[in-house]
Amino acid sequence: MSSNDSQIMNYLVRMVVPMRREFGRKLDVAQFLHDFSYATEVLEEARSSQDARLREYANHVEKYLHGARIVSAPAAPVAAAAPAKGGSPARAAEAPPPADKTGPSDEDEMRARVMRKYTSGLR
Repeated sequence: MSSNDSQIMNYLVRMVVPMRREFGRKLDVAQFLHDFSYATEVLEEARSSQDARLREYANHVEKYLHGARIVSAPAAPVAAAAPAKGGSPARAAEAPPPADKTGPSDEDEMRARVMRKYTSGLR
């Protein structure tokens, strides 16, 4: 079961009791997951609820149910490769500076700190 499936199930289970209380509707989770028209009908009804939590659950389920087909924000464009000679200086400034390979890295420093902790503390 993927992460999206577990999130959908979590919200659907949370919707069962409020749907029964407010609308007298028994939410069938298995049918919801397999019948698109039933799912649409249930989500529309839940979005018209007076219960704010039920409306929120319906929005979450709708977002996760349809997966990548529903986009909440446009995806960021992929950054272009570094410009060739004569490229714009503004674009060159966006590139991260090259890492200094001559000095010790942060990882080496952390490892040395941990080793000092264990070697100096033993008696």
